[in-house]
This record gives sequence, C-alpha cells and structure tokens, in this order.
Amino acid sequence: MGLGLRLLRVDVGSGEWGVEEVDGLLGPLDLGVTLHLGEYSSYRYDAYSERNAVVLGWGPFAHSRLLGSHRVVAVFRSPLTGGLHASTMGGAAWVWARSGLDALAVEGRAEEPSLLLVEGGPGGEVRVRVAPLEARLGDLWRPRPGGLYGARLLQEAAEAQARRLASTAALRVAVVGPAAEASHAGALQSWEHGWRVVDGASRGGVGSVLLRAHGVAAIAVGGRLEPPRRERLAAYRAAEEAARERVGAPLARAVLGTTRKYRFDERLGTGGTFGVNYVHYRELVPMLAFNTIYYNVTVRLRLHAMLMERFWGPFQAEVFSGSPAGKWLTCGEPCPVACKKVYRGVKVDYEPFHALGPMVGVFELDHARRLVEHADALGVDAIEAGHAAAWLLDLASRGIIDPASIGASGRPVMEPDRYKPEHSGAHAGAVEKVLLAAYHPEPPGELGGLEPAVLAGRHGIRAAARELESRGASGAGDWAVYAAFGHGGWYMTPNLYWTPGMIAPLYMLGRYWTNYTPTFQEPEDYARTSLQRAAAEYAVDNAGFCRFHRGWVEKVLDRLYEALGASVDPIGNARRMYRLVADYRERAGAQPVPWETRKTMDILATIAAEMGAGGWAERLAGDPGAALEWWERFHAEVRRLLEAW
Repeated sequence: MGLGLRLLRVDVGSGEWGVEEVDGLLGPLDLGVTLHLGEYSSYRYDAYSERNAVVLGWGPFAHSRLLGSHRVVAVFRSPLTGGLHASTMGGAAWVWARSGLDALAVEGRAEEPSLLLVEGGPGGEVRVRVAPLEARLGDLWRPRPGGLYGARLLQEAAEAQARRLASTAALRVAVVGPAAEASHAGALQSWEHGWRVVDGASRGGVGSVLLRAHGVAAIAVGGRLEPPRRERLAAYRAAEEAARERVGAPLARAVLGTTRKYRFDERLGTGGTFGVNYVHYRELVPMLAFNTIYYNVTVRLRLHAMLMERFWGPFQAEVFSGSPAGKWLTCGEPCPVACKKVYRGVKVDYEPFHALGPMVGVFELDHARRLVEHADALGVDAIEAGHAAAWLLDLASRGIIDPASIGASGRPVMEPDRYKPEHSGAHAGAVEKVLLAAYHPEPPGELGGLEPAVLAGRHGIRAAARELESRGASGAGDWAVYAAFGHGGWYMTPNLYWTPGMIAPLYMLGRYWTNYTPTFQEPEDYARTSLQRAAAEYAVDNAGFCRFHRGWVEKVLDRLYEALGASVDPIGNARRMYRLVADYRERAGAQPVPWETRKTMDILATIAAEMGAGGWAERLAGDPGAALEWWERFHAEVRRLLEAW
C-alpha cells in the first residue's frame, strides 16, 4: 500500500493547471519514474521537447517537519545522459511543503523566460501564476566583478517579482543560470542565509531542461500551511521509538552520531565533506585530472601534504576556530547537523571545491573559492565543469591542443611529479576563462574563440573529444573520464573518487547510487554491492531525506511510513522502481555501453593494483580487453539481478 500524493500539473505555455491525487506511490521519485515511463513516454522525445516534463517533488515526511526530510527531488530526461535522471536540492521543501502539495510537474513551453509561482492556502487552496520575467536574462547573465551575475542576480530579481505577485511571504525561489542556456549541464539553484549558502539540483542538467524545454527560468513555491500538531508528533514519536529500537539510541543522539562526519568529527578534529574527505582518503584522492592514479604513493602523499597545507588548512583555521556562528549553517531547514561550512562567505563542499581545485591544479583555497563562485553564478554543475576544465588543461599539458586555445598563458603543469604550488594562479586564470567560454551563452571578450572550451560546454566532453580528434587533436578522447550511454554523445562524468563504482555500467550515475568506496572486487560481487547501495539510496531520496541522514533513516524508514498509515517495504519498492529506470534507459537508447577512453579504464586498472587485486591487477595493466571483460561481467550481473528484482 502506498500513499496519496497531491500533484500540481502546470502547462506553462497555456497557463492551465490542475491538482490531482496520485495513489499507490511512496514519494517523488516513484511519481517521476511512473509518469515519464508511462503517460509522458519522454523516452520517445528529445530532452528539450516540452514532452520532457520536469517533475519536482518532496517526500511525505516534509509535511511533518521531521528533520532532514526536506529535499526537493527533480526527475526528468537528462540531455547529458539521455536517460531518466534524478537530482536533489537541499532544504527547499521546508518552505515548498507549505503549499500543501507533494509535487509539481512543469509541462508545456512558455514563449519567453518565465517565473512559475505556486502558493498554497487553507482548505487545499492553490494559486498558480506563470509570469514573464520582468528582468532580461541577457542583462542578468553579463559577468560583473565580484561574482554577482547570472543565477545569483536572477534569484534576486525573481524573488522581488514573486513577492510582488504573491499573497504570502513564505516563499523559496530556485533559479537557473547562463549554463542552462549554453550547455546540457545547467543546474537549478537556490540561495539561503543571506547568500552564503547555495544548494542545487545540479547533476544531469535539470536547469537546462527547465529553460530550454519549458521556458522556465525561476520557480517560487510556498504557502501558509502548517502540519497539524498530531501529525508532527506522530512522525517524531515513530522516529524516536524506531531509533531507540534499531539504532540503540534516542533520536537526537542517533542523528548526531550517524551524521558526525557532516557536522563535526571530534576524532578527526574537522567536519563537513570538505573537512573529512581529505583527512580520510589521503593519497587516494584523485587530483590533476585523475593523473595521480598513475603515480606511486610517495608522489601522491607529497601532493596531499601540499593540499593539506594550502587548501585544507585555511578552511580548517577559518571554519573550526572560535564560534561556529555564521560558519556552520544548514540548507534551509532547522537541522542540527549544520553541514554547510562557510569560508569567507562561500559554502564549501568537497565535490565543487575539489573539482575546481586540485582536479584542475588549483591548490590555493581562495583561487578555488573564486572559481566556485563563477560556477554558482553560471548555474553549472561544478563536477561536470571541473571535469571539462581538467581534461582541457590535461590536453594542453600533453601538447594535444594549444594552451592558448583554452586561454592558458603557457603550458599547464598537470604531471603530479612536476606540479608546484606556484602553478595554482596560472591554472586558476585559465580555468576561469574555460568556465566562461564553455558555460556562458555569450562569452565576454575573446573567450568565444576558445573553441575546445566552447565545444566541451555546448556538446559535452564525449562529443567534444570526437570533434577535436576529427580536427587533428589525435588522442584527445583517451584522456577524458566518463561513463558512456548509447552510441551518440550521452555520458556522465564521475563524482571525484578513485573507484570503479562511479564509472560502472549502472543505470543512474552521477549520484551516490553505487558502491563508491575505493576498493576492488570481482565484477559480480561489485555489481551486487553497487545495486544494494543504489536501492538504499533510492529509498532515502524517494522519502525526501537528505542522504547525510542515511545512517539512521535507512534503519527506520519502514516504521516512519507506518506512522503515515502505509505498511510498505521501502527497499523492495526501490528495487522495483530501479528496474523501471533501467527499462526507461533501454527504451531511450541510453543504456550503458562499454568504456571508450583509456583513462576511464585506467581508473579500474590502477585501483586494482592499489588494492593488490592479484591476477586482475596484472591483466588490467597490459590488456584493455580485461577491462572490457570486467565491464561485461558487471553489466551481466546487474541485468541478472534486475530480472530477479
């Protein structure tokens, strides 16, 4: 038995809308997958067709105000991967759930860039308005000093417009940026805490779909509804009882204990993904376009020491000295984890700062901070942008492309044994130019002439590599890192871990729906652990919980649903729905295909050697066919398990 979800459907072209009850589902992921595979059949259409609706929803526990349960989940056909994708944005449902809705589906196409305003009121009242933006996107997109342009200025303008049109002050606005117009990697972002914290649904290109398929540049949702006291108490009571029974601690202690990494780990003296990952993973952190995988532990430890001194050290001193006030914040809901660590006015997480830091040869924290501010202003997925910039710098360092073609004043240094701290400034300058050339629809000055960057932004790394090779840049594709889907240009770059799990043939990559530990296993074993993790992550996302809370949520989720009157198996449901995600991918022609690039396969070979994986390490070191055998066996096991699910 599932739940009844209250869905608002808006045709932003005609302005028509309606609210309906959808029964038998457990959350927004279920809803998005069901609609896209069924009624929308979006696998039949281009990702920028108005038939590719963007389904935005939040879990049923958002209405109870249960802590950690206020992520907004976006489900859409990705222009980057070609398949169904899910991306989440933290905290927004704290306000969006006040609408009394569970989800909204953006359908149709507005004739000009528009604001979608949704308000909910007492008695189930809903008010919807689609209004052309009063501000011109071209004016907002124009770069200005200090990073105040693009998505940052659009949110400011959209908030002002929404508040003039709305009848309630309880609104939260999310916006796209220039990258949504210029590339497939546009994000949907929302700023909080006086512009110090930005959170976004970034991976997969939901911002690009909203703007280019539907003409929606900003969404404002809110209302005046509060959950009845008895419902709030029932959710907390169920969570408290289940935590004591299954986690062995009161809820508050269970939450803080299982989220220690993200708040503050007293054992390591630091906190947050940025603070902990560098201490925990040490020499296993990939740097310099993943080139560190080719070097011995001595070289990697030297780079790690440099990173700890110049990159991690200033963060540690700033964020963990004195009072945490203003430096430990949340995504917008009153969560005790306070995982958002702020350095000099900018939220610092491992993935975006590492992507635009050590991955591109930037080891000075303030240089990376400025690059992340550019990525946020552009409204681009920082992981994708970091991969593109790192790849281009790597090509220039190898002599495959001219350094001037990416705005570099000289040859970048991407060899781990030659890299020195003084290279950071030159790399940061080149990366800033690459970002603007790749992800801005009208790159300023001469940046539009940086053809490799423009290709990477407009078409993605996979297609750009093929184009560069056709123009004489022999071997350009060898040094890109991505998992390929279908036989066109669809792909996904991996999150920044040295692990096969992020490039393995799974049906939803770019998320943590995999075994992403730095390890090596037989392909069948790795497939099983990866799919188990995918089902658990799906269940957490589907319930609208932040994955930082997964340590306690996964243990009690069925009990939480029982408190809502639904006797369900969240993991069993997740397995069934993941099988439908795979079905969608196959129908769309965006199924996983074997690895295409040397460096992608070398990630597998080098981690096998690092982990001492015996015969596999020897075979993978000298035989590309061994990597493809591992891929084929992993994929076959995934298919077998999905049939059993």
